[in-house]
Amino acid sequence: MALVTVEAIQKRLGWPLTPEEEIKVQEFIDDCTVLIEDYCGKDFERRTDQTFDLVADVGCWLSIPRRYLPYLTVDSVSYADGVPLEGWQYTGRGLYIYPGWKAGHVVTVTGSWGYSTLPGVLGVATAAEVIRWMAQTPGLAMERTGEREVEFATASSPQSLSETAKQALRRYRASATTLTLRREGQ
Repeated sequence: MALVTVEAIQKRLGWPLTPEEEIKVQEFIDDCTVLIEDYCGKDFERRTDQTFDLVADVGCWLSIPRRYLPYLTVDSVSYADGVPLEGWQYTGRGLYIYPGWKAGHVVTVTGSWGYSTLPGVLGVATAAEVIRWMAQTPGLAMERTGEREVEFATASSPQSLSETAKQALRRYRASATTLTLRREGQ
């Protein structure tokens, strides 16, 4: 699912795009969507009644990757061979089952996750990056018109998130925190 439309980019630019430019813009939107989802570690598209697999470890706890956590509802849990599991609990960050998982087995989780309405900042960041990418000439680092000066950069792709986009997206990116633990009575 694209985070912004070609029409939205066209409106921001203020002029009509040629058919070739529309194709290029759509490809940039797709590229930017992938980069944003990778940077944030989340799947923003709403997935309904779909499955994902996890490999069970020793113990009662099975951690769920962050990309599935936004608005996750778990409908069923089974081993990959189709044997349904009973007595599991979804705790907000993982699955708990007693007496434990079969270590090394693949666990299939069926549920729904992702955003039903995309946060506005995703569209804004995507549009800004696409317009920035369109304005760049690949390989050209500097160009001056007075006394004509052109400097070529190393072959690098303009398709990367800017620091401004990363700053706007930081709320949706996983971050490390510190947790202070104290014993009672101390």
